[in-house]
Amino acid sequence: SLHMERTTMDILEQIRANYGSFSRPRQRISDFILNYPEQCCFLSLRSFAQQVGTTEVTVLNFCRGLGLGSYMDLKKALQDYLIVRVNAGDRLKLAVAGSGSAQDLYQRVCRAEREALQSTLDGNSVELLLAFTQALRRARRIFIAAHDFSRFPAGYLEHRLLSLELDCCILDLQARQDMFRRLSAQPPQDGLLIAITVPPYGNDTIALTRYCASIGMPVAALTDRPDSPVARCAQTTLLCHVELMGMTNSFTSMVGLVDTLAMLYTFTSGAPTQEEKTCRDTLHRKFDSCFSDPNTSI
Repeated sequence: SLHMERTTMDILEQIRANYGSFSRPRQRISDFILNYPEQCCFLSLRSFAQQVGTTEVTVLNFCRGLGLGSYMDLKKALQDYLIVRVNAGDRLKLAVAGSGSAQDLYQRVCRAEREALQSTLDGNSVELLLAFTQALRRARRIFIAAHDFSRFPAGYLEHRLLSLELDCCILDLQARQDMFRRLSAQPPQDGLLIAITVPPYGNDTIALTRYCASIGMPVAALTDRPDSPVARCAQTTLLCHVELMGMTNSFTSMVGLVDTLAMLYTFTSGAPTQEEKTCRDTLHRKFDSCFSDPNTSI
């Protein structure tokens, strides 16, 4: 089926595979996309139709014929294609290419970052965020899986969780035996895997998420869309708008979501008992004294 093709082919491969069965107008649309995929990422529906010399309705019918729900879905598929195949420096050049001046670019970036944060916070309900904090609270040990650029928000999440005195660590996806030992050190149901991934999705992050789901370890995900490969394995998923100006990713929205989670976790935590507080204060004093004077007796 066409849907099955979409899961295994990129958008340009899909267009090429169906090209022979297309009508003349659809072949003309295909030619434009195949020749200028970068340009298509930034064109409005009206501009695209004008460039090709066809109607907006014909373009929308073309999108639906590929199993895409809208013209925006076509642009997103092209962006996904370019993110995988064009290096980061060249993608930034493409992203800024349409700006008339530095002021124009500055305003575009500010608007994009604001809208990304707003849509992310609006798109995740308090109930969903609280479900995520409940998953954190139930876990005896929290593991974070992320690769490449996603390691940045992973590090920030780890910092926040450690400050909440949760037992968590970022897994080294390259050290597979070490990773296996860590995941096997407690019953699966006592752990929690938090998978963080955005396009291009990391194969190792996906594989690890599937493994944890298969052994019964709870999975939570921070990702960009409901059909993300890690979202399919997760009991709780928070979606973040990470695409910045069509050609690169920004984690502004994900960092904002992590801060919100930390605040809600704190808000829903009961106050420590006097015994717990006394014990913690004693440990802190002993810890500090060991570093302030090497000869201090414990």
